[in-house]
Amino acid sequence: MAIRISPADRHTTIGQHAGMERSIAISEPTVGSERLYSSIVSTGPGDRTRIHHHGECETSIYILRGTAHYTWGPTGLEHEMTATMGDFVYIEAGEIHVEANASTTEQLVVVLTRNCPDSHVVYLDGGPDGADDRPAPC
Repeated sequence: MAIRISPADRHTTIGQHAGMERSIAISEPTVGSERLYSSIVSTGPGDRTRIHHHGECETSIYILRGTAHYTWGPTGLEHEMTATMGDFVYIEAGEIHVEANASTTEQLVVVLTRNCPDSHVVYLDGGPDGADDRPAPC
């Protein structure tokens, strides 16, 4: 089987917060995927995620446009790096991290892929559990 997913076919919603948009192409709900999730994620200028991890899911991120800043470690803040257009970023399963748009004026756009069928997120910052996230899990 092969399925083409056009932009109109994607499931596009707000991500972890109002400044993030997920445009989900490949997931269990969209195509019946059992072990793959792929989306385009746009993050507004200066915006960032909460401290979180993705459980048993590994994550691959390709920077399409903009500059991203990542922190990670036991609390999600110990280590840091910046990634720009054309870079790939790998986040291992269970790694606690934060993703931020390093620019205060430009949109950050990435292609995100995980080896799980949805947008599984586990928050660790003491805030809401994410039950109201759209989509959660997809």
